[in-house]
Amino acid sequence: MYERRTPAVPARPPAPLGTTAAVRRPNDIRVGDFVYRDAMYLRIKDLRSAATAGQRVLIFDGHAPWVLKAPTTTYRPNELL
Repeated sequence: MYERRTPAVPARPPAPLGTTAAVRRPNDIRVGDFVYRDAMYLRIKDLRSAATAGQRVLIFDGHAPWVLKAPTTTYRPNELL
């Protein structure tokens, strides 16, 4: 009897060096944060408000903009004290 294999989900690469992961709402996102999209970490270059206060348009360098509508995991660079 054969056993059906499930496709292996590729592991997410480690977070960018010097960042801390946290789930943040769209209005808590900052320029300079990283998000994981399309199998890579993208740094937010600019952001704009969308139709409501709970939505943001994230603009990346070299990638299409993304409308963020729900809380998502972001990676914020650690600040020096």
